[in-house]
Amino acid sequence: VKVTNSWLDPEGEAQAADALIAEGCDVISQHCDTPNPQTAAEKAGVFGVGYNSDMSKDAPAAVLTSVMWDWSVYYTKAVSDVINGSWTGDIYFGGMDEGLVTLAPLSDLCAEGTAEAIAEAEAKIRSGEWDVFDGVIETNDGTTVGTEGEHMSDADITGNMTWYFKNVVEK
Repeated sequence: VKVTNSWLDPEGEAQAADALIAEGCDVISQHCDTPNPQTAAEKAGVFGVGYNSDMSKDAPAAVLTSVMWDWSVYYTKAVSDVINGSWTGDIYFGGMDEGLVTLAPLSDLCAEGTAEAIAEAEAKIRSGEWDVFDGVIETNDGTTVGTEGEHMSDADITGNMTWYFKNVVEK
């Protein structure tokens, strides 16, 4: 993981991707809005997973898929709630079931069986059978967070995550 410490730093985002690629990273993912990490991946001949929008148009020779956010789902709900008098101002946690979080179509660069594996994982998420924040999670510093048989609280997810998953190295 490379952290830019910025809401918008197109140059820094590309530099972070370039640095990860130089260290041997062969799939670039991101949590930033510009396509620069994906175009850096394409330039270096590695794969990428875009974020916020379908970035395959920006780096078609690299992007496997993109995680996309359809904010119209939230805006429609919020405006409807205001109109019908049910608006509370509470934090909104929409996801796949609401259509807020989706995946772009898989590119032809994906290995055979990828679509089926994704469909299986999505079904487990939607059914509640699996959640990334369930149970005990090993962190990258050797400690654990979470409790067996319980789901991590929204407050911990949104405000207390100062750790990475066990196989993530920050450079």
